[in-house]
Amino acid sequence: MKRLISFLLAAAMILSLAACGPANDPVETVAPAPAATTPAESTKAPAETTANPAETAPEPTAEPTTPAPTPAETTVPETTPAPTAPPETVPPETDYPYHPTTSLTFTKETYPKVDGATAMYPMSVEIAKAVIGLSEEEAEDFIKHHTTSKAYYGLIDKTCDLIFVSEPSDDILNRAKEAGVTFEMVGIGRDGFVFVVNQDNPVDSLTLDEIVKIYTGQITNWKEVGGEDIPIIAYQREQNSGSQNLMEKMVMKGMPLMEAPAEYLISSMDGLIDRVAAFENSRAALGYSIYLYAKDQYVKDSIKFLAIDGVYPTDDSIADGSYPLSKIVYAIFRSDEPADSPVRQLVEWLRTPEGQLAVEAGGYVGMK
Repeated sequence: MKRLISFLLAAAMILSLAACGPANDPVETVAPAPAATTPAESTKAPAETTANPAETAPEPTAEPTTPAPTPAETTVPETTPAPTAPPETVPPETDYPYHPTTSLTFTKETYPKVDGATAMYPMSVEIAKAVIGLSEEEAEDFIKHHTTSKAYYGLIDKTCDLIFVSEPSDDILNRAKEAGVTFEMVGIGRDGFVFVVNQDNPVDSLTLDEIVKIYTGQITNWKEVGGEDIPIIAYQREQNSGSQNLMEKMVMKGMPLMEAPAEYLISSMDGLIDRVAAFENSRAALGYSIYLYAKDQYVKDSIKFLAIDGVYPTDDSIADGSYPLSKIVYAIFRSDEPADSPVRQLVEWLRTPEGQLAVEAGGYVGMK
């Protein structure tokens, strides 16, 4: 019986192995080469594999990050404003279109009342422009100059505080003395006293001695000084004018001037220049004026300056004193002017480099 059972079991195993077939052959355990597939099939399989989230690990997701700052944010953080230049200092508001640019400043109300010689008017305008801040037009309207003699009379009578003039004549000094007034004179610039003739006059130079002899009546014809054989018409200015005072003090030096006919006595600076420039018999004329006035302010192409003792008047010859008739121009005020008053402050400022720029802007040679 046992043999029968063993036989039956062996037979069953054989039948079982036969049913499985060649798949269980040990040789078949080496997997055959995979069948050839089309490119489409090759790419599809991986896609199916990764498309199933249950069978593949999920792709890692990027952690949230702060967006990269723009260049502007990197350079200047929002919490820190960009640095700016310090604001400009704004001068206090005034009624004038310009503000003073000088260390000393005034308003129209605090500026000293000034007067002066006709030739010094442009300088006075430049000074007012600098320290008040006026435009050219406003300064010309604000500043008033009359004549040298009237300016001195106003200072004596106290109708003005400060005058820009040449030195006073003896008559002016006597009048001030009678009024109990003394002057303080401060030099602020240089100018020249010049003699003028018509451009057609062949004479280019005179000596001081020849000029004195002409104006005392000792020389009466141009041929005596190298010119044509025509009488000299020697014009003069009125008494106490700035030009006449300079003529008496710088040239005549105590010698009396000959009495001039009425038609040879001219009441204004421009009138004298006109006579020499284009009046009848102008070729015979001789006159005098202020260098700055005749060079820059009342210019006539038909006149010329004479050299004096061989030196021609120029800015340089006046500045270095080589021109014989170089002179100082003054700021003059009363000696009783209070200390640290606007007048004294202005005069002191005119001697500074800033003030000298204003003087030179007015056409004068600075005090060097």
